[in-house]
Amino acid sequence: MSTGDTDEALQRDHAQPGKARRRGWVWLCAVFALLLLALTPPMINVNRLRRRIAESVGRSLGRPVHLDGVTLHLVPVPGFSLQNLVVSEDPAFGAEPTIRANSVDVTLRPSSLWRRHVEFSSISFDSPSVNLVRNAQGQWNLQSLLMHAAQVNSAPTAQPRAGPEPRFPYIEASGARMNLKLGAEKTPFSLTDADFALWLSSPQQWQVRIQGTPTRTDRNISDPGTIKLEGSLRRASAVAQVPIDLTMSWEGAPLGEASTLLSGADAGWRGNLSVAASLSGVLSGARLSTAIHLEDLRRADFVPVETLDVQADCGGTLDITTAVLHLPTCGVAAPQMSGARTAGRVTAEADSLSLAPFDPRHAVNPRLVLSEVPNAWLLDWVRLFSQRIPPGERPGGAMAGSILLAAAQPKALAGLRGGSARGRMRLRRSAGHGAGASGWQGSLQDQIVGVLPWKGARSDQAVHSVTWTAKTVEPQGTAALVLSPLALTPPGKTPPLVLSGVVTRSGYALTLTGTASGAELTALRALAPPLGDGLREALSGPPAKAAGPAARAFKIDVTCKRPWGGAQTCSANRPRAAKRRRR
Repeated sequence: MSTGDTDEALQRDHAQPGKARRRGWVWLCAVFALLLLALTPPMINVNRLRRRIAESVGRSLGRPVHLDGVTLHLVPVPGFSLQNLVVSEDPAFGAEPTIRANSVDVTLRPSSLWRRHVEFSSISFDSPSVNLVRNAQGQWNLQSLLMHAAQVNSAPTAQPRAGPEPRFPYIEASGARMNLKLGAEKTPFSLTDADFALWLSSPQQWQVRIQGTPTRTDRNISDPGTIKLEGSLRRASAVAQVPIDLTMSWEGAPLGEASTLLSGADAGWRGNLSVAASLSGVLSGARLSTAIHLEDLRRADFVPVETLDVQADCGGTLDITTAVLHLPTCGVAAPQMSGARTAGRVTAEADSLSLAPFDPRHAVNPRLVLSEVPNAWLLDWVRLFSQRIPPGERPGGAMAGSILLAAAQPKALAGLRGGSARGRMRLRRSAGHGAGASGWQGSLQDQIVGVLPWKGARSDQAVHSVTWTAKTVEPQGTAALVLSPLALTPPGKTPPLVLSGVVTRSGYALTLTGTASGAELTALRALAPPLGDGLREALSGPPAKAAGPAARAFKIDVTCKRPWGGAQTCSANRPRAAKRRRR
């Protein structure tokens, strides 16, 4: 071994103890720092800072904030744990707090440890309760929060370095409950198990994300699906001019649970509901587009051979500040009939639609338009409302345009092979019937092609026309649909059996006049089971004798009435007694 190698070995031997000592000091400092971080917070009285922290959070939200306690933590990141945080409500919207949370975690940005300016990195709410309130003047309690945030200059949340303007904190909540209130009254609608996030993506734009389970407190709903909302809001000088770009979806909701959620009662329908909507523009005039899909639509009490698959598209211009939808329209596409140039369609539209419960107006000048809608498709819809129509084969694509034929059984309509409905109706305010009265205009026409189940009706190309006319009936000025007189018995029979009637919001009244044999009455009952309820009992006396095909015919003058949801009752119309003349 040379002299040089011996010197290098001696130097290494002397250097190793020095490195070991330095490593030991590093580990000792690390352990001391960990102990300092763990033992220091309990010894610091952070309650002295409670008022300053509440004021800082209050300035960020623009509302007074109250705290019951503050706990300091330095690991894993420096911050505070706030107990029983309460964000006060604007007195114009009530006394109940806007936000209430038992636990809130606030983290500080690292630069706040050596800079005088305290800057929050995130604010995390654990299972908070949030009240969304709309007062009688049509204002929302979140409007002032939104405008306050727009007036405060903030840097984007993800900005890496501190600047002259504080960075907007990342605000999030898990397990939240969002309640809807109208004035001082809390509605049964709420969003539970909600996850919420809000952050500033650029100096002029916020991003928002919400996901939760819709429910109502007055009903037991097991599977209402999930609502998701995501989008952006931008700064503006006024609430009405705030630009928004939002998308919303409601998925995984069985139709029975969805109807219970919306109306408070199970509509008796089964299937799956999915809704997708987009809203873009400014708060005072955002374009709303909605796509609604009803899949495997049927009644709950039976499974038909073929279920309905409905696609509806709705839209309009929504003013969120006043809760009014301008030029709303909603259309449902119907199957295209053989030989038709275009598919059928049912469209509902209006000049405006008020969504606010405090507003006595609802739809202004609503209109209903039917364009070449197949009768078979209409019959499928009638099955959703009538329990008297049993499942079975579709009746050759036929459907009657009246209450009589709408409730028909498939076998009775086997001879009807086609037809469609069309027409237009409009409801508008009529000053002639007093304040608040409505006047109807328009009509609906239905054509049925085929053979009615009457003896003697031989032509398989016969066309039967049914007309409903929208009117306002006196003396109450009630809006109603009036059925034009419709001959039910075979052509050429005198006197024929004629059906007429009126349908209102409370129920219907149908009148049968003329003559009919026992066989024709049996066919009538088979054709329309609901019309036959109580009809035979209302016919007084045995059938009268007559010559020809009308032998042993009943003379009929009967009115059958039924309130919606009730039973039908029929009674004979008594002729008016002739006035006696005085000598």
